Amino acid sequence: MEGELDIATASRMIAALNEALADMEVPLVVDLSHVAFMDSTGLALLMNARSRAMRNGQGFAIVCPRGPISRLFEIADMVESLRVRPDRDSARLAAERPTGA
Repeated sequence: MEGELDIATASRMIAALNEALADMEVPLVVDLSHVAFMDSTGLALLMNARSRAMRNGQGFAIVCPRGPISRLFEIADMVESLRVRPDRDSARLAAERPTGA
């Protein structure tokens, strides 16, 4: 995802997440490295995607470097529940970790 993740771009993100979740065989890692703005709509979409991944028995994590977007996850107290990590490698490891670990 690039640019903004808000109500105006939500349909594009929903389509991408639906495609990724349809035939999941590996943990889902969502890369927000190139997202400059995200509002509560984006946060809600990511929370829903995590729930769906977990229901499918798969892991979930988010790549989000330090900055305004990562601060949103901190303020919402969602860093650990959504497994927000600063880079792809640590996000992949977090997504592979069993729930509750």
